Order: sequence, then C-alpha cells, then structure tokens
Amino acid sequence: MPRDISSPMLAQLTTNAISPCFLASIAFKSQTVYCRTGAGSLVYGGNTYLGVGDFGKLSAITEGADVQAYGMSITLSGIDPNLLAESLTDVQLGAAATIYFALLDGSGNIYGTPYPAFVGVVDKPSVQVGVTAVTISLALENRLSNLQRASQRKYTAADQQRYFPGDTAFNWVESLNDQALKWNA
Repeated sequence: MPRDISSPMLAQLTTNAISPCFLASIAFKSQTVYCRTGAGSLVYGGNTYLGVGDFGKLSAITEGADVQAYGMSITLSGIDPNLLAESLTDVQLGAAATIYFALLDGSGNIYGTPYPAFVGVVDKPSVQVGVTAVTISLALENRLSNLQRASQRKYTAADQQRYFPGDTAFNWVESLNDQALKWNA
C-alpha cells in the first residue's frame, strides 16, 4: 500500500541515523491530551506534546491486506493512586485518538510532516493498581470496528429530521405500512 510520507521524512528514512518518535493525541471529556515518546516537550501543529519518557508505552500497530479492524493500546504508568477515580471518569468512549510517527533531528526538531500511523477511537480502559502507582491502559479501536455494529438509525421522518433538518424524504414512509398496493401485470 503506498504511503503519503513527506519528502524530508522519506529522505531521512534512507539514512543510517534516524531518531523515531511517536506523538499521541487523545480526546478526553475535559481536554485533548497531547503526549509523545521520549523526554521533553515538542511542538507540532500548534499543540505541545509532553514527553512521557519511560512511563508511556504503545502496543504494536498492526495492519493487513484484509478489511479488518486492527486495534492497539496505549499505556501510562506511574499514576498517583489518589488520581485514579478522576482519571477513569475523564475517559470518553468513542473519542478521537491519533498516533503519529515522526523523525527527529539532533536538535529535537521534526523532519517533514509526521505520518499518521493510527487513527481511531478510544475504547475501554483497563487498570492495574499497585502499592505506590497505578497503570492505565486505553484500548484504541480502528473506525472499521463500527462496521460490526448494527445501525441505530430508523427509517422514520423523525429520525431523518434529527440528522437532516428540513428533509422531507421520509414523511410518507410510515403511511406505507397500512397501504395495500395492487400490481397490474
């Protein structure tokens, strides 16, 4: 599958010395959190990505030739146990999550444009509670997983008005239930 990788990033990938970095953007109820692998802050797209160092972990990002929803997880450890309840109530299922792959130069600047390695939504969190720290892992699901869910839409005028106000396409659908149509052949 062809990739839309920026020219500076592609040129850097062909050298022997690369410094990879992952940027994560995850929406929560209270705010969108921007974090990155490594230490220190990094500005990209007008947002400051805070380094989580050894406290953050990404699972493998999988893709394949089949039309299948591949998920991944992002883990943050070392959380103060007193913040556990607040951390879990801020998780918003179905919120947007994006993981970018970036290359950094020796000064910590980004080469070209980071590549979106994973785009999906937040799924259920899992928690491991230790004596002094808590580890929270967020499952991230690809939007293709929605294909396995039944649609909640109805073929009624009220449902159509909720999504497309002013559209009268379904105004007569409900009356068709009581119609006896006779076909002449």
